[in-house]
Amino acid sequence: MIFSFSLESMHVDAGTKCADRIILHVAMGCRIVLAAILLLWPACGLGQLSPYGCDTIYDALSCISAEKPTILDVPTFQNYALKQDFLENGDLDVQRFNATALDDASTGTFATSEKHGFYWGRALTESLTLLVIEQAYVVHTDFRWVVSENGVPFNHYWRDYMQSLSGWTHSGWDDGDPNWYGYIGHPIQGALTGFIQIQNDPKSERLEFSKTKAYGKSRLKAAMWNAAYSTQWNLGPLSEVTVEKYGTKDRAPWNQNGSFPCNTKHCYTGVGQIDIVMTPLAGTGWLVGEDFLDEKVVRRVEEDTPNRLLIDTVRVALNPIRAGANMLHGNYPWYRASRDAQGLSLLPDQKTTVPKDEAPREQLPNHGNISFGYSYTGASHCEVVAFGTPAVCDSVSSVSANLSGWDTSVEKMYLRYFGAVADFSGQYGGVSQSNFLFGLRGGTAIGRFRPFGQAMIGAVHVRQNIATGSTSDSSFAEDLGLGVDYRLMRLLSWRNQIDALKTGSTAFERRNLRLSSGFAVRF
Repeated sequence: MIFSFSLESMHVDAGTKCADRIILHVAMGCRIVLAAILLLWPACGLGQLSPYGCDTIYDALSCISAEKPTILDVPTFQNYALKQDFLENGDLDVQRFNATALDDASTGTFATSEKHGFYWGRALTESLTLLVIEQAYVVHTDFRWVVSENGVPFNHYWRDYMQSLSGWTHSGWDDGDPNWYGYIGHPIQGALTGFIQIQNDPKSERLEFSKTKAYGKSRLKAAMWNAAYSTQWNLGPLSEVTVEKYGTKDRAPWNQNGSFPCNTKHCYTGVGQIDIVMTPLAGTGWLVGEDFLDEKVVRRVEEDTPNRLLIDTVRVALNPIRAGANMLHGNYPWYRASRDAQGLSLLPDQKTTVPKDEAPREQLPNHGNISFGYSYTGASHCEVVAFGTPAVCDSVSSVSANLSGWDTSVEKMYLRYFGAVADFSGQYGGVSQSNFLFGLRGGTAIGRFRPFGQAMIGAVHVRQNIATGSTSDSSFAEDLGLGVDYRLMRLLSWRNQIDALKTGSTAFERRNLRLSSGFAVRF
């Protein structure tokens, strides 16, 4: 009787623990989804978060000690390759980690992160990801200017670029954008890029607001990174001026109220000195302001309450730009390098140790996935480019609707939260349409579900058979999509997604909704 009762209690406890872990993972995933929507939705970037506890290892003590390490004194592995592999791929050789952790713990051979230099590769990758997100927003909002020259982006690139630079040197302070763009929007961009520099500098990432020389020097380096990114964004080879044709003869100057052509004394071309100055200066001020609030307000909340949900909410609310940078870096939005032991759970009751009598859970591969399935393209909606009013579609666009076919995509994860994606599809009906799209995808795992968002650009080729033969046309295309994967088994998921596909020319734009359903295989 005693044995029977004990065995039954063990089953109940195991079931309760399993249920608790599921609830914790779902709660964590929901919080990350909410934070991602609030922080990165305008740029269609969501995060992918691994739902595992002890697998998310950054330092050894979090899995070999029952107590939390002290703040500002958290050692990292001497074998830094393990951490980098997890950060970049979300994957970890658990057995290799356990062996390394125990060896380091027994010998005391820990290496502090300060011994590592600045991580140029990762900082540039995160900055490039931000650039892609921002340019995706630009292409979506200013599509007409992207294809303004014969429907081809970057047509007459060098000529237009020189005209833009010349226009900037002769421009004044104002660039013609609404004031909040220059005095709020661009400083936000500057703060975000500054945080990218800080989180990739081991000497700066744990520094909090203070009047010390070390803090001032670290934020000065962040300002320099900010200024470099801002200069590229405004005047570089992959900048606003090259994508949107600002300052070129193709894009005529406009009046202060936004109308064109300009018929007043004050004409605007979209280029000016305001962004070059305000982004690094006000952006650094914004960054320091978030540091100040984190030190003076968030710290007090952490001292006054053990409620983790409240603490994380206050952290994100008072440091929203740092939260966005955290997600680019592969951390939780509310993460703080100065006082969060990486690898420890952010939920107070979640265990991060693997019992000795329990085999470590095998990590699912997270290097990417390949999908294939059915695709349906809906009705065409056309509008006049200059005015955004509905228009009658041309003959090809009219029949480029209600098409059925196939869709396949390949995604390769290059950051923990983001992956590069290539999407190819063919639809058939009134015409034969082929889509070739490339871009960025991000998603977050919540149990068996993985919702994701993507932004892509590329080309659409349409071929139509007519009485006299056949005609074909190729045009630049933009695609914004949302989808969800449901994991059926270890490597196989069922994918459903919806995309808004935009094509067009200098005269009109055409939009189609595309529905897809199929299977995705992880690798």
